[in-house]
Amino acid sequence: MSRAELDAAFTVPGDGVIYVGTWRFGVDSPRYGRMVALSIVMESDDQSEAHAFLAKQYPGWKDIPVTSVLPEPSTMEARLYEVMPYPRYPTYFRRHNW
Repeated sequence: MSRAELDAAFTVPGDGVIYVGTWRFGVDSPRYGRMVALSIVMESDDQSEAHAFLAKQYPGWKDIPVTSVLPEPSTMEARLYEVMPYPRYPTYFRRHNW
């Protein structure tokens, strides 16, 4: 189990729907100091698929404008840090009922 800190920011206007692109995550093989990479791209096929999903799932939103926004930065890397599994106490103490 690992976690990483990634920061991507975008502005949300007061009306309409925002399409923030296709988010692609890549993770290194298990080793010490492994990295996670994030790439955010605007692909017209994925955008059309998202519009079709909204029109089908939410028919009332059919006429609402959809704005495309690419978060900044659009590519980033961060180190993955290991997280101990829950509960956070040694295995020895799990066998005893206190």
